[in-house]
Amino acid sequence: MALVKELFLVTKALHEHVSGDLPTELDDRDRYVEELENYLQKRAKLLDEMRQKTEFNEAEQKLGRAMVKMNADIQQKMEASKGALRLDMQRLKKKKESSKRYERPYNGPTVDGVFFDKKN
Repeated sequence: MALVKELFLVTKALHEHVSGDLPTELDDRDRYVEELENYLQKRAKLLDEMRQKTEFNEAEQKLGRAMVKMNADIQQKMEASKGALRLDMQRLKKKKESSKRYERPYNGPTVDGVFFDKKN
C-alpha cells in the first residue's frame, strides 16, 4: 500500500504543478520545467517498482483509478504547455535571426541593389 500511496501523492503533486499557469519569466519557466522533470522522474521510478507487484487490494485499486483520471488531465495540460513553449522558442529563434541580419546586413544574399545591364 505504501508504494501505491507514494505514487498517488507524487501524481497528485504533478497534477497540481501542471494545473497552474505557465510562468512568463524565463527564470520561472526554467524552475517550472525542472520541477516538472523531477516529478516525472520520481513517478517513472515508482511506476517501474509497481510493475513488479501483481495484486492490489480495493484501496489500492481506488487510488489507481484516481491516478488514471489525473493522468489524462496531466497529459492534456502538458501538451498545452509544450505548445506554448514551442511557440516561444520559435519566436526567440526568429528574433535572433532578425537581429543577426540587422547587425550584419551584407553577410547573406541580398536582393536590393541588384540590376542587370541589358545591351541591344
